[in-house]
Amino acid sequence: MLPLLFVVVALLLPGCDENGADAPPQPAADFTLELFSGESFQLSQHLSQNGGRPLVVNIFASWCIPCKAEAPVLEKVYQEYRQRGVLVIGVAVQDTESAAREFVAEHGITFPTGLDADGSIKKSYSVYGVPQTFFIDSDGLIRYVHVGGVTEELLIHELDKML
Repeated sequence: MLPLLFVVVALLLPGCDENGADAPPQPAADFTLELFSGESFQLSQHLSQNGGRPLVVNIFASWCIPCKAEAPVLEKVYQEYRQRGVLVIGVAVQDTESAAREFVAEHGITFPTGLDADGSIKKSYSVYGVPQTFFIDSDGLIRYVHVGGVTEELLIHELDKML
């Protein structure tokens, strides 16, 4: 009886779809983020000025354990791929500015990062947990969303598909 149950469950569960063919890519919501560097980042401005540059938006929090594990991976891949035009943006949510800044310093993050102080980015991207990573192509379409900590292999795989 138990093997039959596994077969029934396997047939009812949706399978993994590597490229998300079930749903067409959705446009990324425009947002403005005040960066810890004092500059401002706006998605629409980035897309209009930097055509052909993929973007990784990583949603994190200083108190998030998986975020701590993925931070060095994101930094490493950013260093390797920025010469190829890839930009990584870190967006701290449900956090304080001081804690988020401390997280960035502690993990040696050099990619642009800021705090979503009013929760507008979290809301417009329907973020329900951290970490969450959005892969946005040069046309401003979300090509892939990963919930949970990212690995170097996953980042490279998704970025290579957009380059």
